[in-house]
Amino acid sequence: MDVALIVLGAIFVTYGWFWGGVTEARTTAYALAAASVMLALWFGFSGGAGGDAVGGTTVAFSAIFGFLAAANAWNESAQDRTFGMFALLFAIVSFFGFMYFIDNSAPGQYTYAAILIGVTLALHFISAGLVHHNRGFKGVVGWVTLFAGIVLVYFGFAEALGSGIEPL
Repeated sequence: MDVALIVLGAIFVTYGWFWGGVTEARTTAYALAAASVMLALWFGFSGGAGGDAVGGTTVAFSAIFGFLAAANAWNESAQDRTFGMFALLFAIVSFFGFMYFIDNSAPGQYTYAAILIGVTLALHFISAGLVHHNRGFKGVVGWVTLFAGIVLVYFGFAEALGSGIEPL
């Protein structure tokens, strides 16, 4: 789960940087596609992330999210409603993961990561699916995504750094 948070955080940082209006579409698409391929191969060759339902779901949805983000960046159509709908589905899955982590007294970084992913992707759904014509809101969502990605990378490294967060 920690590696999945680190790679998903990298995807969020890259895509947030693009949605924030800083990078070009083609260069962003390559980075997103590389991270997505890595997650997809991990999911495929580990048998669904080793049989862990929540970890496997996170890896699978992260790979799909990264592929959709790469496709949107490549075509410069980041306002695609299909991407927005998938962001909503991943947000819902993240909220279910949050409830699972709360019930099982999982480390706090997983609980906080699930809620952070859910809120960030709900914002992507609003930006890409509901108010797709609002370029300013898209930029704000991009910067929120970038900072959420930085936090996800920190959560992924929390145990290794010896700064595990207490369960909620």
